[in-house]
Amino acid sequence: MTAIERELIDSIKKGNSKSFELLFKTYYKRLCSFAFDYTHQLETAEDIVKDFFVVFWSNREMLEIKTSLSGYLFCSVRNACINYLERDKRRKKTISIEELSRQEIKCSEPYSNDYFLDDIFERELELKISAAIDKLPAGCREIFKLSRLEGLSHKKISEKLNIAENTVKVQIYNALKSLKETIIPGTIILLQFFS
Repeated sequence: MTAIERELIDSIKKGNSKSFELLFKTYYKRLCSFAFDYTHQLETAEDIVKDFFVVFWSNREMLEIKTSLSGYLFCSVRNACINYLERDKRRKKTISIEELSRQEIKCSEPYSNDYFLDDIFERELELKISAAIDKLPAGCREIFKLSRLEGLSHKKISEKLNIAENTVKVQIYNALKSLKETIIPGTIILLQFFS
């Protein structure tokens, strides 16, 4: 599991609904498509995925994910689909043994690691960080950009802008404080490069 995924899960475990919403929006469609491969019924696939997320949120405090986050999500939905198929077989007696065997073979297929949230988080956060920086007061914004985006030292910024070095430090502190308050707690880890 990546550091970003671990931070997201920790945030969800603490009850952060925005982090949960981000997880839901990121994976919902892909999980529905995955579930549809098992059920061959779109509405059933969507119900299975929605039910999974309800249980996931309800049991968030007890989450113990040892694999990748995507592996955990897809494996959980797969298990929910198989449970559904087995219940459906008992109810309708319509699913053949060959169909269940085919589904079991599918279960043993490895999961791709291509579903990490890194790229999605980075794009979303880049937009949020950029918007938050743009909302800073003009002087504060200029100092922050010189420091964090151009990599200038406090001394060089103070010389360039003809202000006290202490003013530079205070403005950077204020910018960081504002950014950390603006961006949701589940994504704070990506702000560490600003620290």
